[in-house]
Order: sequence, then structure tokens, then C-alpha cells
Amino acid sequence: MRRRTFLTTSAGIATVGLAGCLGSDGNDAFTVGTYESFIDAPSDSPGEWIKDEFESRHDVELRWETPSRELNHYVERHNQGAEIDAELFLGVRPQNLVRADENIDGDLFASTDESELSNAGDIGEEFYFDPHDRVIPTFQSHCGIVYDGRSLSAPETFEDLLSEEYEGNLALSNPNGSTTGLLFFLWTVNEFGEEGAIDYWNDLADNDARILNSWGDVYNRFTEGESEAVVSYTNDRVFAKRFGNDLEKHQVALLNGQGYTNMAGMARFAAGTNDELAYEFMDFILEPEVQAVIAERNVTGPVNTETELPEVYEEYAVDPEEPVFFGYDELEDNLSTWLRNWEREVTGGN
Repeated sequence: MRRRTFLTTSAGIATVGLAGCLGSDGNDAFTVGTYESFIDAPSDSPGEWIKDEFESRHDVELRWETPSRELNHYVERHNQGAEIDAELFLGVRPQNLVRADENIDGDLFASTDESELSNAGDIGEEFYFDPHDRVIPTFQSHCGIVYDGRSLSAPETFEDLLSEEYEGNLALSNPNGSTTGLLFFLWTVNEFGEEGAIDYWNDLADNDARILNSWGDVYNRFTEGESEAVVSYTNDRVFAKRFGNDLEKHQVALLNGQGYTNMAGMARFAAGTNDELAYEFMDFILEPEVQAVIAERNVTGPVNTETELPEVYEEYAVDPEEPVFFGYDELEDNLSTWLRNWEREVTGGN
């Protein structure tokens, strides 16, 4: 296994023919699992463009599969011995990978032979997070605070969110059911330690912060003016500029100059039957031109260092000088315990 440099707070596949299910046009069908907003976001998303572009290069129908339980859907099917139609999953995050590995019987994903990927050599080393060489980095972003600059001053520290100015004005999501909620929770663990993080979340609740089920619920409150600050992504102004939203309302703050890194990758299912086309798709996703489209439409950053970013991303994205990130090994040993304790102490769950 090639050694990686992992970003932390402390620091041979045989190919087969293009066989598969027939699509509606009689061509082979190639299925990729992902999360719903990658192909059907309320604003814009890269999924449809990727489908059209990939199909234009290959005599195949690309089918997106977006189960409501995302990666957990495939973990459950694997453990039940049920068939998995998808060849790979796009959108594997470190925290999801750790939880999948904790609950899987056998191997859900196959290891990746990077010699099959012509663009892999341009991936930044800091974007790798799977020590078992299954997941190939695909895109990244950062968790931060989005606030209405017309009515609030920029929060500079975690303590600022506990101030009178932010009382009743902050919305964030449950870390057990939302990516942004989990990213922010891990960020607070890095800042305060586990017990201190739970105390901090209770202090937020005491300051009348709204802890909601999903990022969508949180962002809707911000859009509708019910909350003037939300835990979201530091690239929010890219989205706001593209769609003509008020940039004074869409201000981004980094607490202590930091932001928690949201890494995502793609991995082939061990039960896949079309390794050749799976590698073709992975290499396609890593092309600089495709990475640029994903950056703009998914409002996330590229992992291919040769990518020329769209002007709107270059000008309006905010990247922290000090990114915070827990690697796989740290999450493997702690994540489930941290989340159980959060659930018990913050929401009163068992």
C-alpha cells in the first residue's frame, strides 16, 4: 500500500468486458450510487451534465441511483446477501466509511489500482483519507458559518455564537443525521475535546440555537429569514453569486480562522461486475475539465491540482488558512462513542 500523508488535527484488478444490464435504448446500463443532491439539488447539480457527457463518450447508459439512506442502503443490502446493482458509490466521506466498516460483514468496497487511472497522479496527497486504498478523492469543501451581514457582525470565535447578538439567531443540524451537523460537531470536538464539545452544544441550545434534522431545514430557515446565521459551507457565496442572491446577506465566517474539511471520494463495490467501465468513470470524474464543472455546480473544491477553477469559484469561495480534519484512524476509534454521547447528553436520547 502506498503511504499517504493524511490531513489530521494532530497531525491488481482484472478487467472484464463491458457487460451489464441493457438500458432503455438497448445500450449497456452502468449504475452509480450517490446522494440525491448531487443529481437533483434545488438550485443546480453536476449529475445531469456528468450523465450526458459520459454517455457521449461511451456506448452506455449511465444510471444514477440515490437511495434515501445513501451508503447505509448498500451496507444493509450487502449484509442481507442482496444484489447491489451499482458498480461504485460517489460521495463516500470519511465518517460514513468508518461507520460502514463498523457494520459490514466482509468487504463492501474493492481496493483501487491507481495505475488504471491516468489522472490519479494529479490528486493532491492531502485529499486522501482511506488508509486501505479503496476510496479515490473526488471533491472537498469546508464547514463554516454563513450569516446575514446586514444584521449581524461576523463571529470570529466559537464563543461569539454564544453571545447575546446570536441568541435565537443560529440554526444548525443534528450530527447524527446531517453532514454539516457532523462536520460542525467534529470541529467542536477538535476545539474543546469530547466532553467540552457536548457542553458547548448544550450552551448553544441554552442560547436558543435551533438544532434541526437536516441541512435543508437549516438553510430554509436562513433563506426565509427565520434564522440569521447557519452552520453551512464556506463556498456559500459561490452559490449566492451564481443565482443573483444578496451577497450582503450571504457572508461567510471562519471561527478561529478555521473550517472543518468535508472530504468526499468514490469507491468501487466489491460485488461489481464491470471493473473496466468503473475505472473509466472514475478517471473521467478526475479530469480537470470535469472537476471544474463539479466545482461550480456542486459548489465544492477540486482534488485534481491541474484544475482551472471557474471564475465565480476563484473569486467567491472561502478556504480556511487552518483546515481542521480528523483522519480515518481517529474516527475509527472514537466516532460512534462521540455520537452516542452527544445524543444522550444533548437531546436526551438513549
